[in-house]
Amino acid sequence: MPQRSYKIEFFQLNLVPNQNLASVRDLFEALRDEEYDTSFEIGGFTREVWGLVFDRFPESVCGQFRKFRDTDIPEIGLPGEDAAQIELEDGEGLIEKNFFIYYEENNILAWHRNNHSSGINQFVNFLSSTAGIRVSAGPILQSDAIARLMSGDIELKKIEITLPRPTNPALYPDDDFGSSILGMMNDADADSLKISMGVDLRRADTEGRLTNRLKRTLRNLMRTGATTARAHVFEDGIEYPIDLVADRVFSWQSVETNSHFPPSFTMYGIIDTAKAECQEALDGYFGAMEDALL
Repeated sequence: MPQRSYKIEFFQLNLVPNQNLASVRDLFEALRDEEYDTSFEIGGFTREVWGLVFDRFPESVCGQFRKFRDTDIPEIGLPGEDAAQIELEDGEGLIEKNFFIYYEENNILAWHRNNHSSGINQFVNFLSSTAGIRVSAGPILQSDAIARLMSGDIELKKIEITLPRPTNPALYPDDDFGSSILGMMNDADADSLKISMGVDLRRADTEGRLTNRLKRTLRNLMRTGATTARAHVFEDGIEYPIDLVADRVFSWQSVETNSHFPPSFTMYGIIDTAKAECQEALDGYFGAMEDALL
């Protein structure tokens, strides 16, 4: 039986609590109890949180985020032969899915990436929309990248950011700078916005430090799905690029399977294995955050 590989990415999943929901676990429990809609259309497709399993691993929630495709259905067939249509009943759709595990410690979301299904932003939009609450997912970075970014000693040379147009204004960053950027893009009806900001370190009136406000903005913009986010900085006279996309914590896991997805509990097993393998990097990230000069 051939092996297939799956990429597991790690995010920190947070929500702004209200009188009904105090934690992310509360939200998943409410979805399990059908207090909120568990399926509805978002981003042009019906999507669904399905099959939640609580505490299979300590203080965790396993589940699937499913996307139903009911238009432009592909055909099936063999090379050199005519193709045949896939017949669907009314209301049915082809299902693409992402598996995930939420760990309560540090609010870690381990996310199975599937390019045919949904991205992390669609998952966050779904949770925010169904519960009427602000939910965010920040990428977890390698500890050396986040430590440099958060350091008070580095000097900024240039920042590059590329943002897709957001679909949910409620998910705009709270800070004024981030909100004005995304608001400008929305007003101009632009699909994306690329920003490059440079600092001339030779000027006497240039501070050059990566200010706390800009640090927060960079982190917040990553939560909105920035496709490029780089800070070029000087530290002890040496230039370092800090890539908030490339320097994320992730793991590739392989399992023997046929052309179908492995059983759900096999997927949860490899996700938990990925977390165990990345635990040092995860601990390093949160340790660097605790030591950061915010």
